[in-house]
Parts: sequence; C-alpha cells; structure tokens
Amino acid sequence: MAISNIQAAAMVSFADKKVLVLDDMPDMRTTMRNQMQALGITNINLAGTVREALNYISQRTYDVILCDYYLGETTDGQQFLEYLRTTNAISRATLFIMITAETGFNSVITAAECMPDDYLLKPFTGETLKLRLERLLERKSRLAAIDKLQDQGAWPQIIKACDEIIASKDKYIMDGMRIKGNALLMLHQTDQAISFYQNALKMRDMPWAKLGLARALKFKGEGEQAGQLLESIIVDNPRLLAAYDLLGKIHTEAGNSEKALNVLDNACSIAPHSLARQRSIANLAETTGDYDRVDKALSVVVKQTKNSPLRDPKDYAKLTNALTETGELERAVNIIKEAKEHFTDSVDVKMLAAYEAVAQSKLGNKDLAKKALEIALTDDGNLPSEATSLALAKACLAQNRTEDARNILKSVVQNNPDSNKLQDEIALIFKDHGGLDAAQHLIETSVKEVINLNNDAVQKARAGQYAEASQMLTEAALRLPNNLQVVSNAALSILMDMFTNGFNLEKSIRAKQFQDAVFKQNDQYPKLAEINAFRIKIQAKYKQEIKA
Repeated sequence: MAISNIQAAAMVSFADKKVLVLDDMPDMRTTMRNQMQALGITNINLAGTVREALNYISQRTYDVILCDYYLGETTDGQQFLEYLRTTNAISRATLFIMITAETGFNSVITAAECMPDDYLLKPFTGETLKLRLERLLERKSRLAAIDKLQDQGAWPQIIKACDEIIASKDKYIMDGMRIKGNALLMLHQTDQAISFYQNALKMRDMPWAKLGLARALKFKGEGEQAGQLLESIIVDNPRLLAAYDLLGKIHTEAGNSEKALNVLDNACSIAPHSLARQRSIANLAETTGDYDRVDKALSVVVKQTKNSPLRDPKDYAKLTNALTETGELERAVNIIKEAKEHFTDSVDVKMLAAYEAVAQSKLGNKDLAKKALEIALTDDGNLPSEATSLALAKACLAQNRTEDARNILKSVVQNNPDSNKLQDEIALIFKDHGGLDAAQHLIETSVKEVINLNNDAVQKARAGQYAEASQMLTEAALRLPNNLQVVSNAALSILMDMFTNGFNLEKSIRAKQFQDAVFKQNDQYPKLAEINAFRIKIQAKYKQEIKA
C-alpha cells in the first residue's frame, strides 16, 4: 500500500541532519538555531559571513544550508549560491533554502533564478520551518539515488532511475521527467530528447519542457527554430531567465552579438545581481570590441565581490584590458594594484603581471613594464589562458622581444586554429610589428605544423602502428590541450591502441582525461560520439580485466 503524504512527512527524521546557517544578523542566527534545536537538530553551524560559510563547507557536508539573501556585505545570497553551484562546492543532496525579509518582486526572482530548493520569507515560525523542511527532505529522500548519480555524471543509470519514478506516477513524476530530459541531452541523444519533450508538452504546457525542447533543437543544429521557441517562452514566462541565457548563446553562435547583448541586458534588468550574466555580457562585449560595455559589466562584478572570497582574478584582468584599450591607463594600473593585494597564486600572479606589463608599457613606465613581463614569463609548468597569452605577446612586442611573442602566439594558434576572432586579434597585435603579412605567415605556418603532425599520426594508425600514433598524439595533446581535434584524436588513438594491443589502466585513464577535456570545452563536439562508441567496445572486450 502506498504511504500517504502525511505518513511520509512524519517519517522524516531531523536528528541526524547537519545544518549550516548563514546570516549576518546574530539575533537571526540564534533564532534559527533555537528553532532547529526544537526540532531535534543538534548538529548546527552558524556563519556570519560568506568566508566563514565557505570554511565550514570545505570541512564537512551539510544536509541543509539556510542562507539569508542580504548578507550585509557586497556579496548576496544569490551570488553565494551561484558560486556553490558553479564550483560544485556542494552536492545535489544538499538542500539550499534562501531566506529574505523582502517580499518585492526583484528579490524573489533574483533568489529563484539561481535555483535554491526553496525560499522563506522572514519572519517565519518554527512550525513553518518544520513543515518546509519535512516537505523538502522527503523530496530529497525520494531523489537521493538520482542526486548521487548526477554528481557522478552517470547519465544512463540516471535515465533508468527516472523511468522508475515516472512509471510509479507518484508526486515526484515531474522531477523525474525534468532530470531524464537533461540526461538525454548529456548523452547526446538529441532526437530522443526532442521526442521526450514533445510528448511531455502533450500532457500540458510546461515551461521547463519548452526550455528543454529549445535546448535539444539547438544541440541538433536547429538554432533558428530554437530561437523562435525561446522568444515565445520569454513572452509567456518573462521570469524564466534561463531562456534569456540560451537565446543569448544562440544569437552569439549565429554571429548576432548585438542581439545577444540586448537579450542579456533584458535579463539583467530583471535580475541585476547575477555575476555569471554580467561576466557573460563582458565576454561578449569584448568580442565586439565594446570595451566601455566590458568596463560597465565588470566594474559591477569587481565591486560586488571586492571583499568576498568569491572574487575572481580574471575579472580584474579583463577589466584592466578594457581600460587599457580605452586609454584609461592610470585606472587600469590601479585595478591591477588592487588585484595583486588579493591574489597570490602563481597562475594568478603571472596573469595579472601580463596585463600590467601592457598597461605600464603604454604609460611609458619601462622599468615597471619590464619587471611585470619577467614575472609573467616565469615558467611554472602551467599553460596560460588564451587571453593571458595575447597580453603576453603584446607586452613582448612592446619591449622588442619579438621571438618570445612569436612563440607565444604560435602556441595560441595551434590550440585554437579555427578561430577567426583569434586571427583578427593577432593581426591587430602585429599592426605595428610587421603588419598583416607577418600575422598571416605566423598563423599559416603554425596551423600547417599541427596538420602535418595529425596527418602523420593518422598514417601510422592506418598502418597498424597504433602505439606510435597514440604516443605522438598524446604528446601533442598535452602540449595543445585546447586543440579539440588533437585532443579527441589522442583519446581515440589510445582506445584503438588498447583494443589492438591489450587493456592498460594508465592508458584508459589518460584517454578518459582527454575525452573529458573535449566534453568540457564542447559537449557537442562530433568526435565524442565515436570516442564513446569505441569505449563501449573496449569495455565489452576487456570486461574481466576492467573489473579486476
């Protein structure tokens, strides 16, 4: 016999739950602790700042996080949750409840945007907290197995678990359907996902299903159809901010940067405190050369994260670059000076030094520029980002270190040989150092070198020399981790080597690392399907060895 909702709620136990409370008001922290102790919860930690909360989270796992929206500092509860979700600092099993005394539309939508499990309006009674926790913990208990599988990225098993929930037709059927649709997309089963969402919409008009269908259409390459669907979603559900973000991506990929920026601006007018969206606007504006817009967006981000552990050195670097491009050199140097007080990791120090070297060179501070460049060029074994490399090349050319600049740009081109934007940027860098001809020669020779290496490896594979081919491509992939063709071919060649010459755990791990690296950069990259298929063949052939 099915358990009634009342019985299920009564079965929820609070005694073993671990709870973190984040609120800048001591009285409110004490009140919530007392309310929870009355429910039998004894394992409670109280934090007054984001820094304290992150320290607790780094040390233990929580069942529930209760977080006030207004935290009395530049970072708010939404930005804190956004950080936790994007960095995977908490698992899906952790309940996150946003608390706010503000009943106005803007605060509620901002809190709801970053997907807390629920929100509470202050003041609330102990009984209200009890009922809310019972309902949420019951749901978490029902979805616990799926949450764990999602943390592991075990998408086929997730679909099976979701099908069981859907077949049961209990009150969590919609949760099961939402998760299944996403799992189909993560497995690149685009046609199945489209059919699944279309069938879901036959049940009733559900915004999440429409959004899922738009995602599936985009993945299939039907960007125009997906865009039209998203526009209708936004008209009917103007608070569904994920629709704005996806529509912005579609416009960006179609080359309509201004349309994309307008869509993101509209989303920001609804929920202005999203750090992720402000960063998206800055990144997009940077590609169009609209550095004033970059300045506007990142100035907001830097201000809101200034005294918070959520601050990011890349924000300071990009803002410095924008200010350097617009001629605000003193302000650019001051931004870098502020950043250097906060970021001491070697990778961050090198990145910031690269941008400082450019700004100081333009200011005419030769000694300071030289010092910054030497720091930026220090070899610590880490590959700098594309943006940092471009800044390094600019600084090298400004200080007549032409060969260093060419070597840096060669690596950048080989990591991203098909980027027209990158090639345009390199042409601008060479504007006063050999012009377009010098830039074109560097690009062509760099690309040709990679093509020749890839072709040589393919020829070896065709000749049955799989071990030699995989070794060549592995070395190239480690040197060019952002070149998706090289990295995907490296993964595939390792699997071919194992299929022919025997299972090897170390090689299997390396192939998976390369596969994951490609997926992280482009989860729709065509060769991923071939890699997945070959991995299944490996698993079937060496089932016993893999189990052992």
